Amino acid sequence: MARNIEKLIIDALKKAVVGLTTTDLANRLKVSRLTVMKYLESLKGKGVLIDKQVGAYRLWMLKNNIESKRRLISRKLACILASAFIDLYGDETIKIAFEIGKKIAKKYIKEYPQDYDLIKRVEGDAFEKIAAIIEFISEELRVEGFSLGENRGIIRLRGHLCEKEEVTNVLIELINGAIIGFLEHELKSESVIKSRKMTNREDAIEVILEIATKNQ
Repeated sequence: MARNIEKLIIDALKKAVVGLTTTDLANRLKVSRLTVMKYLESLKGKGVLIDKQVGAYRLWMLKNNIESKRRLISRKLACILASAFIDLYGDETIKIAFEIGKKIAKKYIKEYPQDYDLIKRVEGDAFEKIAAIIEFISEELRVEGFSLGENRGIIRLRGHLCEKEEVTNVLIELINGAIIGFLEHELKSESVIKSRKMTNREDAIEVILEIATKNQ
């Protein structure tokens, strides 16, 4: 019985694009949350699964799956991408990086609706959702998001990015564009960065963005 449930859990997580919550797994396996939780904790103890808090949800993932995905979106790869942008676009890099970031966010939502369904389940407003997403997919970034009122809020990012300042700036602009792209989809209105502040703190970059819809 135990081996069968463990196998069903692993099979379900192999097919999951990002991961599944305890409730998702309980529903799929047609067992109670307490039962599935027991086996999840056992598999985590064996090093098969890892879990991550995304908003109010605890998301379960196969360790091999998530490590593979993180290699694809690692900090090193992101910095190489940003450096290539500089080589290709020169003085236009910052502007182009922002627009590409916006396009990536909107394209991702369109091409991977199953991922977006998970995002929609994160409790909170649009600013909390995008913060949870960035922190989930990024390496070594800590992200907070909170609303300041209707369609206006703050995003704070902190972490280690690239060794070269100019490359870090391009990568941040890509992230900024992705944030705006996601918020425009969520808020159904054109959004703009009203103010931004970037500082170095203890060898880490901190970026604070104030964002609002364009009519505010």
